[in-house]
Amino acid sequence: MNTEKDLAKLMELIKKQGFETTDEISAFLEKFKGQSLDDLPESIDKKDRSQDLVFDAYEEPVSKGTKLVKQALELDPNNADAYNYLASIEKNIDKAIEQYEKAIKAGEKTLGKKFFKEEKGYFWGMIETRPYMRAKAGLADCFYAKNEVDKAIEIYEEMLELNPNDNQGIRYLLSTLLLDKKDLTKFERFIKENEDEDCAVWNYNNALYSFKKLGKTAKSEKILLHAYKSNEFVIDYMLGNREMPKEQPRYIGRGDEDEAISYVNGAWSIWKKTDGAFEWIYDFRQKILKMN
Repeated sequence: MNTEKDLAKLMELIKKQGFETTDEISAFLEKFKGQSLDDLPESIDKKDRSQDLVFDAYEEPVSKGTKLVKQALELDPNNADAYNYLASIEKNIDKAIEQYEKAIKAGEKTLGKKFFKEEKGYFWGMIETRPYMRAKAGLADCFYAKNEVDKAIEIYEEMLELNPNDNQGIRYLLSTLLLDKKDLTKFERFIKENEDEDCAVWNYNNALYSFKKLGKTAKSEKILLHAYKSNEFVIDYMLGNREMPKEQPRYIGRGDEDEAISYVNGAWSIWKKTDGAFEWIYDFRQKILKMN
């Protein structure tokens, strides 16, 4: 959040300069090389001050953070991130959904209908869209947690239309949810559109897809072997040979345990619902152990 806060301050300062060319912007930015953005002047705009309070809230204990967010909403009742914060600390999932829905409405009001039409395809790259996109992601996550998969899928698809570059990694979540459907047509089309992907989510989802379609075949085994080579930790976490941590990793790396934990957390229930899937990967693991 701090990085985004600094970036927002810098973007606001650039806007105030009234530059007409990118060369002018580049020359201006040169002045800040090697310098801290903490020295930038604080904005006097109510919306900017409101957003800064929300950024600060995430760095504080919940009791103080909540007070800061209330102050933020007094300055700007349409601060989507303020509602996002309230949703993030809410233990009741239905109440969290209410807060995320408030955030989405606030974001839509702040950005305006014209903005959505003109900037569709460039969201997230524009700082002002991020609170709205965070709200959409949070709402979809809540629906998935409530097993309202279709609602979550619809939101994720909308997000990818707004931001095809997918800075939030929505395609990985969507891939898993589409695999949970009885009709795998959408999953097949989605995988073809993203055939260059090579990570645990993609590889293990492909393996499960093959098992669902073909069963325990040589082709399915080959795809599972490719997935295993991309991340060998997934199967152990899937089978319970490694204990899942209480908290999910904040960052993941290709092929590491954090990637495996993140994948299993999102996909375990789908593997469990697939008859014979756990037995299949158990037998596969036994073969690997014998080979080694």
